[in-house]
Amino acid sequence: MKNSQKIVAGVLAAVVVTSASAALPVLRTENASVALTASAANDAITITNGTAVPDSVEQGKGVAVQGVVSSEDSNITSVTVGIYDSSRKLVTGKSALPKAKSYDISKLDSYVGFAKLAPGSYTYMVFATNGTNTNYVLTNKSFTVTAAGSTPAAVAETTDTMSISNGTSLPGGLKKGKFVTVKGTVTSAESNLTSLTVGVYDQSGNMVTGKTVQPNAKSYNVNKLDNFVAFDKLNNGTYAYKVIATNAANKDQVIVNQTFAVSADGSATVEKPVGGNTAVNPPVANSTDTIALTNGTEIPAKLQKGKPVIVKGNVTSASSNLESLTVGIYDTTGKLVSGKTAIPNAKTYDVSKLDNYIEFDKLVDGTYAYMVFASNSTNKNFVMVNKAFTVGEGQVASDAIAIANGTSVPSTLGIGKCVVVKGTVASANSNIESLTVGVYDSNGKQVTGKTVQPNAKTYNVGKLDNDILFNKLTAGSYNYKVIASNSANKNYELVNQAFNVSDGTDVMTIANGTAVPDTLKRGSCLSVRGIVNSSSSNMTSVTVGVYDSNKKLVTGKTAVPNAKSYDVSKLDNFIEFNKLNDGNYTYMVFATNANNSNYVIVNKNFTVGNATSAASTNGVSQSNKGITLTGGTNIPETISKGSPVTVKGVVTSDNTIKAVTVAVYDAYDRLATSKSVAPNSKSYDLNQVDRFVEFNRLGAGKYTYRVAVTTTANKDVTADRQVFYVK
Repeated sequence: MKNSQKIVAGVLAAVVVTSASAALPVLRTENASVALTASAANDAITITNGTAVPDSVEQGKGVAVQGVVSSEDSNITSVTVGIYDSSRKLVTGKSALPKAKSYDISKLDSYVGFAKLAPGSYTYMVFATNGTNTNYVLTNKSFTVTAAGSTPAAVAETTDTMSISNGTSLPGGLKKGKFVTVKGTVTSAESNLTSLTVGVYDQSGNMVTGKTVQPNAKSYNVNKLDNFVAFDKLNNGTYAYKVIATNAANKDQVIVNQTFAVSADGSATVEKPVGGNTAVNPPVANSTDTIALTNGTEIPAKLQKGKPVIVKGNVTSASSNLESLTVGIYDTTGKLVSGKTAIPNAKTYDVSKLDNYIEFDKLVDGTYAYMVFASNSTNKNFVMVNKAFTVGEGQVASDAIAIANGTSVPSTLGIGKCVVVKGTVASANSNIESLTVGVYDSNGKQVTGKTVQPNAKTYNVGKLDNDILFNKLTAGSYNYKVIASNSANKNYELVNQAFNVSDGTDVMTIANGTAVPDTLKRGSCLSVRGIVNSSSSNMTSVTVGVYDSNKKLVTGKTAVPNAKSYDVSKLDNFIEFNKLNDGNYTYMVFATNANNSNYVIVNKNFTVGNATSAASTNGVSQSNKGITLTGGTNIPETISKGSPVTVKGVVTSDNTIKAVTVAVYDAYDRLATSKSVAPNSKSYDLNQVDRFVEFNRLGAGKYTYRVAVTTTANKDVTADRQVFYVK
């Protein structure tokens, strides 16, 4: 999933899917010292005489797929055999629908092309689903493909691997002058990244545009290099987009290598892969085996918050069966918000069958893309629908409102100081119906400002300068806002700048802080962010927290920076908005330096309202799709290495519980220890699996504890989720 161009003021970039539609199952390590099986003991899935993939495979060499997958009790409903690249994207593979208790995967050998792999790092996987287990991983073997005729490169140490998540995915053809956003987070398992290069290379292997940095950290956001990788400056031709990294164990490892062609109209594609790389970009629909959608859902450009939309339409494949079909809603970062993938195994499919999984009515304010894409034997992830729309106060792109040359309020303003209000607000099509310019306190109350009704497509906010009295503000935290409405967009915030008014005595301020809404849906997450700065002395403490109506801390954390600046996003994992019950709260950020004790920087009141579901929180009973967990395990924020934790709590459900999984995942979402059972009753005591979930075997690091429940009515519902650290 990627944005096809950068988003500029007033322009909504289309969203295109190019990655595999179905999410990979959680990976499990081959050399784990604890039993990592997630298979219910009374309905286990196993593989015998499976393919032994070597650590190193020479480019062009084939490896035979073999092995028999067996299910103890229920039929196997799906088996997938595939090869995934270092970004966990499917390169080559196939799924089958056995509907039997055993399946010989050698039948899929012709679909798993080891011989077509380009040099690089890969993972060979076999996973299956039966009546009890979903996407249970049977084989998970990492290997390296080396260039033909060369000496095999050293395989990256399995304990210090490098990978990228949420990376840029390029189309096969790119229109000349088109922007592409560089994104993704590169992570090194153990040692620091000493070098990282993001660039575009020509057919001779020369870098055309790009940048090399020395992160000296275990992770790096490559979006920081976006301005240095100028796709829009490329001439017509064939190129390769690469991400190359070095850590203590691996030198110049190519993590991403995607080929693409640049042409005047974007129609050219890569015929000969650059540097032998096999392109994995989706083709256009083959003329003899087309995929089409008829009578599909019409999505309005602007959708009222809370309003449902009925998903409908018929997808047809001309010749071969539809192998997969995905209907989903994606946000502007390309993340799936709500959706479902089906495996039709037929030439037609009624997408209304997926309507219950596409929850338009649960979307928060913002901009989204509704997508329908499918694969058959000829076309992979062919996009039939890609419709951008907004919910609530998001803008309609065709009638966008924007401001030019607006006021920039300094982060700290002295008492009595003036700020000149300026800028021109413009509406693309309709007249501006109302426009408000004002200053608001930390509780969202307007302190000074004015609202006008321009009834014109443009308005100079400088006309309101005399009505915005910055010089009358007392010491405290404020937000300067410009809010406008036209026929398509209501009360859209064009400007929202946080600033502080100070008496000049060693003041502390925050920049780019979290914007907490007035009302938050129960179970919703909110990221803590912002840079706190002290003007003169070091800060000895910074506290970020959520307080209830009795001023009692509900969730929060205090740091000791001993510096003049501190990034509060470091405390994000400790501020659990998603675990708040209904009620009134205050989000606060306060700090202490040499001259100010517990100086309040942010003090925002908000309300948590009703939600249709919310996960159970640390032993507190919560309703979640008819599933309740009471008396649950309360894991300390930090536990010592080797310390046990007792798994406890009783799960109850309005419907029969088909499966319960208690699992611990590491920082890379890899399964560390777990146990699954099939109660086939309406309640289950988690203490029965305590001896199988071995906290005492966890190494140092960050982990997530999760209790997942599947009933006859709902699948894979999170009953509990807690983040903790082992030191």
